[in-house]
Amino acid sequence: MAKTNKIDVTAIAAAEYGRLVALYKSANVDEVKLKINDRLIQKVAEVFACLESIKDLPTIYIDPKNPYKQVETAAGKARVKYMAQYSAAMQKLNKDLLGTVVVDDNDLDDFA
Repeated sequence: MAKTNKIDVTAIAAAEYGRLVALYKSANVDEVKLKINDRLIQKVAEVFACLESIKDLPTIYIDPKNPYKQVETAAGKARVKYMAQYSAAMQKLNKDLLGTVVVDDNDLDDFA
């Protein structure tokens, strides 16, 4: 069963990697910048796949005898860590790859 889960996570990561690269290419990101950040894009895709694999797991266990007693599950703790890693890596990627891309289709002289 674990092997099936591994294949699914790998497939999700590959699909997310392809999606991210396609989006950056459609934003006219320089090929050299894409090559430099390729490993980071792969790692972001892997973290995304981990998030997807645990998204349906319960995050909090509620004691049936005492509903006020709640314990965070391992999946809940992992989700917080993975989400922080994913957010930080995406911010870095977007800053590095999109921070210098300026698409200015509207020339203000046309409106004068």
